[in-house]
Amino acid sequence: MPADSPEHRWFHLCAEDELATANAFVTTRVGAVPLVAQNLKGRVVAFRNVCTHRFAVIHGEASGCGPLRCPYHGWSFDADGVPVGLPFNPTDFQLDAEGRKRLALHPASLARCGRLVFVRVAADGPSLEEELGSDAFARLAALSAAFPRRGGAVEADPDTEGWERLTVANLDVAWRPGHALRLHSAAPPGAGERFTRTAIFLPATADAELPA
Repeated sequence: MPADSPEHRWFHLCAEDELATANAFVTTRVGAVPLVAQNLKGRVVAFRNVCTHRFAVIHGEASGCGPLRCPYHGWSFDADGVPVGLPFNPTDFQLDAEGRKRLALHPASLARCGRLVFVRVAADGPSLEEELGSDAFARLAALSAAFPRRGGAVEADPDTEGWERLTVANLDVAWRPGHALRLHSAAPPGAGERFTRTAIFLPATADAELPA
């Protein structure tokens, strides 16, 4: 797999508040590979969104809240990707601890920039900061801290006067000091439009200053 292939690139997935509650999940797709990031007992982890039993997609929704459980045969997985709930295991599968570990979900890479969550198919490769560049990484982290409140009814048109913009990975970032931050995440290559996401964030106070 070429190092510059989509599977080796980082893609913005969501803000960390979308994964703040137990069993909250957000999914995407990179090429033919479905991915999921999920909060499992307070630990946010990322896997290929494919059951290792019969290779069914585990979470079919773009986001939601529910156990990491395959809808096909009901296998459920823990934060290490190991199947811990196997209906009829004593009679049908007879998997011991080592057998379960061999059927663990394939991990995906997960990284944060401030309050923003990124995922990558490949387990190895450059860090998120290395790929984005240290200046862009620091700026994005500072912006995510300066606009901590999620909004929904704010007119956020980055083409009007007073807005600044930054593009990193699949993320178009637009902000107006003291007003709003808009994050528009394009769907990764091979993903459908339902994986395109836009979110608005507001400053802590109307007169909050942006970091330099």
